[in-house]
Amino acid sequence: MNITDLFALVERLAPPRMAASWDRCGVQVAGAHGKASRLAVALDPLPATLAQALDWGAQAVLTHHPLGKTPRLPDRRDAHREALKLLLGRDAWLYAAHTSLDCAPGGPAAWLADELGLSERAVVDPQGETRRVMAFYKEVAMDGFDAFQLPEGLDVDRLHFDRDALRHAPQAFSCPEPHWPALRAALQACPDVSSMAGAVSLVEPSEPYGYGIVGRLPSPMGWDDFLAELWRLLPRAFLSFAGEAAARVERVAYCTGSGASCGARAFALGADVFLTGDVPHHFALDLAPLGLTVDCGHHVLEQEMMRRFAGRLADETRGQELEVRFFESPDPLRAALRPS
Repeated sequence: MNITDLFALVERLAPPRMAASWDRCGVQVAGAHGKASRLAVALDPLPATLAQALDWGAQAVLTHHPLGKTPRLPDRRDAHREALKLLLGRDAWLYAAHTSLDCAPGGPAAWLADELGLSERAVVDPQGETRRVMAFYKEVAMDGFDAFQLPEGLDVDRLHFDRDALRHAPQAFSCPEPHWPALRAALQACPDVSSMAGAVSLVEPSEPYGYGIVGRLPSPMGWDDFLAELWRLLPRAFLSFAGEAAARVERVAYCTGSGASCGARAFALGADVFLTGDVPHHFALDLAPLGLTVDCGHHVLEQEMMRRFAGRLADETRGQELEVRFFESPDPLRAALRPS
């Protein structure tokens, strides 16, 4: 698969415009390969993980965490230098989808909310909104167009101006702005679609994006039952709590990675419990009076997110001569239990 097309797909699912201003999403190391037959996906660009991926034959590696938040020289014999050595020695690409993936609505960052079946969802900490584009086409030949298949993964609404059921009728199509280039290309290539009359950016509706999700469980659960469900979903030996558990859990907020800064907003939106990772001491003190915060672990939440992202990419590229493989990375934190 062409590298440009591969990264365009990644950026459709994790749009760079959604990334935080301080972040370093995108190409971390430029490779020499114009095409990739193997894509490795991982959470962290650790030397050991990169070595496994490159030995497997990956021409491109996609990680969640960047190689660094700021550019730096390989002026020390450390993991940063070793990662560069490995990638440059194989002329391989390294791309990072960090906060661009964290903020993407409906993406793999929402995996725990999906598993819990949360409905009536809202973004906990909005960072912006995605508008829709509506394009008007002068004539669409209905006989052929009815069998036309739009590219998979596009969110498209179609407005048909009937004109008394004439065979040729004007139509309008709308989609989120990031999907518009792919939709426009597909319509331009369709022989049953005439020239475009124009396209406009809609003020409404729009879709907010940002950090965290709050939503409602399919049905209320007692705390013990909810905790048992968390243990089933999270492959971790321990969880950390700040605050007191509610007897009944109905609204759940969740933010992958280090989401403690979203906690106050989550409880203000009515969450009975807030799930995240990396809760620092002073955040725990501030959040404890508001409700129960569960530190599920940064690594466990985002490793599963990247595993699912790899699966999504494999589905999206099926039939395009690209093999996608997920490589696990070790959790840097381990629990040592006090002897009884």
